[in-house]
Amino acid sequence: MYNLLLVDDEWFAIEGLKSGVDWEGLKFGAIYEAHNAEQAKQILQQTAIDVMVCDIEMPGGNGISLMEWVKEQQLSLETIFLTCHADFKYAQRAVHLGSFDYLLKPVDYRELQDTVHNALEKVAAAHDAKQRSEAYEKVYSKWEMSKNVLFERFWQDLFWQRLIPTPANIERALTESLMPLSTEARILPILIGIEQWGKPLNTREEEMMEFALRNAASEMLLGGFPGQVLQDGSGVQFALFFDDPNSGNRKPQYDEIKRSCTSYIDACAAYLYCHVSCYIGDWVPLSDVSRLYNALIQMEHHNVTRSQSVLFYREQPLEARATRLPALFQWSELLEHGIREELLLLADEVFADLRKDTNVTSETLRAFYHALLQTIYYVLHKRGISVVTVFPGGVLLDEASATRSLHALQVRTQSMIDTVTMHMSLLDTESTVVDKVKRYISDHLFDDLSREELAAFAHINSAYLSRLFKKEAGVSLTDFIVEERMKKAREMLLYSEESVSNIAKAFHYTNFSHFSKLFRKYYGMNPQEYRRQFTEE
Repeated sequence: MYNLLLVDDEWFAIEGLKSGVDWEGLKFGAIYEAHNAEQAKQILQQTAIDVMVCDIEMPGGNGISLMEWVKEQQLSLETIFLTCHADFKYAQRAVHLGSFDYLLKPVDYRELQDTVHNALEKVAAAHDAKQRSEAYEKVYSKWEMSKNVLFERFWQDLFWQRLIPTPANIERALTESLMPLSTEARILPILIGIEQWGKPLNTREEEMMEFALRNAASEMLLGGFPGQVLQDGSGVQFALFFDDPNSGNRKPQYDEIKRSCTSYIDACAAYLYCHVSCYIGDWVPLSDVSRLYNALIQMEHHNVTRSQSVLFYREQPLEARATRLPALFQWSELLEHGIREELLLLADEVFADLRKDTNVTSETLRAFYHALLQTIYYVLHKRGISVVTVFPGGVLLDEASATRSLHALQVRTQSMIDTVTMHMSLLDTESTVVDKVKRYISDHLFDDLSREELAAFAHINSAYLSRLFKKEAGVSLTDFIVEERMKKAREMLLYSEESVSNIAKAFHYTNFSHFSKLFRKYYGMNPQEYRRQFTEE
């Protein structure tokens, strides 16, 4: 059913229109009346009108000015003008504003009925087109979101060797994740190292700035070349260039990439208040991406002298690149499930290879130790376990004694494997850090929660908590808190006598307008409308 608005300053003219046309036969469910432009505006603001039949000559604002207001408000309706004068200027202006038709008084009701019928056909066509467009946008948006998640999961699996990089496994993973690459593709990764922010940021602000960094990298680093910018599971930003022989695209040269990185670093400092460096890898096959990923992580870790710089992996001294450390993230699943014997065998193989390598240095030992720590942190945080609980007394910080020799490092590695696997084997099924934080938030919705408070409760770093929560829950920590507060506010609106302003204050929203906008985002109407509608129902 459609809604009709009749606008005329003469009441008998409106009565004539109401009785002279079979509005019900035209499927109008409601007919609204206005005797001047201001009344019409009030109705249009409160009700979705499909067709407006409007007199042009009215005191206090004519039909043309009303139509101009309709256009400014971007309202979707068809307008049919009525006038006593065949003035070309009126007709010209009405057509310019997009009116459906222009009829002279006295109105031929049959002609008006036919005109309204044609206008409704246009309304119906526009409505169908809008529905199709909205349906398409919804599906496309969902696909885009799912696609990005699939792509990021593929790269994380490859980085951390949760995907064993055999040709068959890579081909299957490419197909399952819908990656637009062939198995012959070569990848050049760039690690974007965030060195410092120009000002203190809270969790939400940091997430937004990292998002802005990735957007800028997509535009400035990749440019028109095939590739992807993403964040790995540890919060490190990467830009990946693709060179697929099956695509026919030109791959960028190193000097082009260096110029892009230099411009990107300058732009980040100037507009995003952030100091970054770019660590540029080599072109490698998909099977070798994990090795280069870890090498770039180590390269960033060891860079303590050069800031806001472009550094090439291929320009590193050969002795710094000769020793290929294992990708210890492949140990994470064994650690998590407490599979001690297999881990000790893998460790023995690693140290046997290191003893044969003449290029092993103290830097090599420190790099291995940090990679091992990173793996252990990842496993413990994934299970919601505080590192201090497993390794009390700061034993993990004793890097000097652990890396004074290859033998000392092997003994420390075996000891850490024993400790973690024993803890895991004795650990009862326990909820993750994210589950614990969710419960804490639910129990403290009326408190002025901060990221630092939640991190202290979970015994983990606040920045890591933000990344972990977003990864596991699918929403940011801030958005989850807001969503839970809006759910609670909804309950209070329905089942309590508390005023809306007091409900807003209970959740520390001193700006009532801001609270109202947040509530509308989740429930489609402001708090007063919501309470009124559902109380009536």
